[in-house]
Amino acid sequence: MRVLLGTTNPSKVERFKKLLAGCDVEFLTPKDLNIQDEPIEQGQTPEANARIKARFYGRYFDTVICNDSGLYFDEIHFYDPRQPGLNIRTPMGADHRLDDEEMIAYYSKLVKEMGGKVHAFYVDGMAVYHKGKFYSFMDAELSMQIGAFYMVDTPSPLRHPGWPLDSLSLRLEDGAYFVDKRRETPQKTEDNIMLGAYRDRLSAFLKSALGLEESLRLVKAGPEYRHLLCDMMDEWTGAEDDITPWAIVRSDYHHFDTWLQSLEVKQPTEKAVPDSTFFCLDAARNRMVGAVNIRHFLNELLLKNGGHIGDGVRPSERGRGIGTKMIGLALEECRKLGIEKVLMVCDKDNPSSARTIQKNGGILENEITVDGIIEQRYWITL
Repeated sequence: MRVLLGTTNPSKVERFKKLLAGCDVEFLTPKDLNIQDEPIEQGQTPEANARIKARFYGRYFDTVICNDSGLYFDEIHFYDPRQPGLNIRTPMGADHRLDDEEMIAYYSKLVKEMGGKVHAFYVDGMAVYHKGKFYSFMDAELSMQIGAFYMVDTPSPLRHPGWPLDSLSLRLEDGAYFVDKRRETPQKTEDNIMLGAYRDRLSAFLKSALGLEESLRLVKAGPEYRHLLCDMMDEWTGAEDDITPWAIVRSDYHHFDTWLQSLEVKQPTEKAVPDSTFFCLDAARNRMVGAVNIRHFLNELLLKNGGHIGDGVRPSERGRGIGTKMIGLALEECRKLGIEKVLMVCDKDNPSSARTIQKNGGILENEITVDGIIEQRYWITL
């Protein structure tokens, strides 16, 4: 696959090569296609600007990837005119794009005016144009969590071509310059784990948007997905009282850390068995679309009514075939657990749920009545 990157920055080209490592992709830049015009970027967010770029370069090529970033300082108000935001290379209405050394000089002076050391973070936006469709990605909350760093007024003598501000930027954990190649290997901290997860999400978004792999995937809940999970739960709890799988409402998701701990049963009890809870992420749209809960084995109650898998799709995503694909992914997880025959149960008056089970190989064994409701019991052989 040939992909046009909406940049001439060699460092950004290398970044995309790493994000799509192992994929059969050839990257082109506007120079390769002799594209001299540039888009007019008037978006209010990095994501909006990335989409503007993708739409512009989509006039020249069928498959395009673009991104944009905003730089922000905690020490000054968001609307302070000194705040770089989306205008990192044209700060304060500069009459030309600053080159690398001009940027270092400008931001050294600005940071010195603010005391010589400030807290900073980048917000990243990305967009893909492929086969006539646009896809975009931005997670500002997670970017702020994992992307925080110090910026100082004294530059390192080292340079990272295309990323000049790396010469002014220090890591929070050890005070090393971003350009310092002698940094020790990072420890396995929660921040580094989240950074790795963020890169994985960017990679998954690109692969899904480009059609290099299936867009839907099952993921375990974690801090890196907090915004997406809360967005889904806000919609779901606002629309329905009876939410499945029940595991995701064992506790209040507003108390996020406690909620994470409640999602899975680790040890069997009189009424519960060990289980695993997964959330269904649409990587191409950076959106949580549903959830599944897998019981590792069946007790007497689950054998009668409940089964191995409980699943649900958020209200706004129903009717699009997501439930069928999500169950298919859940069955793969069942195989990993060594389950050879999977029991799934649904209400007889819910034909759409029955169809998703049947499409995944479900064979109806019988119907039973539980509390006046007729339940259908299906078995799927793995």
